Amino acid sequence: MREKRADFVAGCLGGRVIVAGGLGNEPSPLGSVESYNPVKRRWEYVAPMPTARCSSALLQTASILFVIGGVSQGPSNAVEALCLQETV
Repeated sequence: MREKRADFVAGCLGGRVIVAGGLGNEPSPLGSVESYNPVKRRWEYVAPMPTARCSSALLQTASILFVIGGVSQGPSNAVEALCLQETV
């Protein structure tokens, strides 16, 4: 990963490993999202979450990762739906 993080959520979409949020180096919650591209064999940044947080729960469907709750400045009730847009 490009960014050091702890206490993040991870899932798999479109054959890529996705990591979102977590606790950064400061330590402060992160809103960044990274994707591991196995074809290019490297980590890439994707669109960040609107709400930076750590200690979230993850629910995965076939095409969406739901990042639920967690801690931002305090407990968060935010829910983000992450998906990858296919390139044409």
